[in-house]
Amino acid sequence: MRFYRILPVLAVALACLGVAKAEVLSIRKVGDKTITCMHSGMFSNLNDCSSRSNWYTYVFVGRISAIKPAKDNEKQVQIAPDEVFFGKPDNPITVLTSQGLCMPKLAVGDRWLFYLKKVNGQPIILDYYGNDSLPIADARAKIETLRRLKKIGEFGILRGRVMRGAFYNEKTISNAHVIADRRSDNKQFVAVTDAAGRYEFQPLAPGNYKITVGPIGSYQPDDSEVSLKTGACWDLTIDRSPHAQIGGHLERFNSQPATGFHLVLIRADNTWYQITQTDRNGYFHFDQHDPGDYLLGLISPEGPNWRDGSGGGPGVKIPTVALYYPGENDRSRARVIRVKDDEILDLGFKLPMK
Repeated sequence: MRFYRILPVLAVALACLGVAKAEVLSIRKVGDKTITCMHSGMFSNLNDCSSRSNWYTYVFVGRISAIKPAKDNEKQVQIAPDEVFFGKPDNPITVLTSQGLCMPKLAVGDRWLFYLKKVNGQPIILDYYGNDSLPIADARAKIETLRRLKKIGEFGILRGRVMRGAFYNEKTISNAHVIADRRSDNKQFVAVTDAAGRYEFQPLAPGNYKITVGPIGSYQPDDSEVSLKTGACWDLTIDRSPHAQIGGHLERFNSQPATGFHLVLIRADNTWYQITQTDRNGYFHFDQHDPGDYLLGLISPEGPNWRDGSGGGPGVKIPTVALYYPGENDRSRARVIRVKDDEILDLGFKLPMK
């Protein structure tokens, strides 16, 4: 019997224009072994709802017919495809696991939805890090989408959700009118969100589309762009990116630019932070922020070696601050920076004389 116990988990996220990249590292106990598992945590407002099938050589439902041990605690797995959606896999096809102990248990007779990439001269890898393969019980929605795409002909699918609120506390919006404007001829298509905030257009012809949402009271989601190809399925979350910006100039006590210093912007309620570094002229910039109250601080050079990035959520660890804006050592005396929606603030921050 395989026993999984997840010990500490570390996630590092970098946000950029609605797209984030993360690597999730977990330390697990599997039987009498302690193993490290690393998984890609990439996500975006625009996701391939057929699970990136165009990234792979083969996409199919198959049954595991044999499992053999391989080097470094990995497995050699033989699979018999029985419903193929993309490519022409061998029958049977043999794959080699990577971080196999981190995966759900593999057993002869189990059926999975497999996404496999073939590179000439190399074994086909079933990789825990960035592979979309799933046991059949967890893949039913993806299989249904793949079946639809197989029958849809020259069209594609565009669906998704309409949301509002901060990324860590978003809420869905029902009865929102979503408009897809095809750039080639300006023909418009309309879909309406359901009670769960989800929408889906009728199958659309390939092309470039501008996606807008009608005003919802005083709330206006951002526009989006989608390039739809034959047989593709895109799931687009439509919301409003925070537009407030906080920036400024960090100077030494002698008015010279403070170059290469790490600054941290902290929500006043300690639920989120973002780190940036001053440029060669001492300037810094934090963009895409929700309105609210923030604190600005200079990260202590004696603490961990922080890099540009961000973190959020309950219990998030805030970097150690050596000096708060506008020049206070004590957080209780720091100036609270209140920023409004779409506001751009330019702050002057000066280091004290040593």
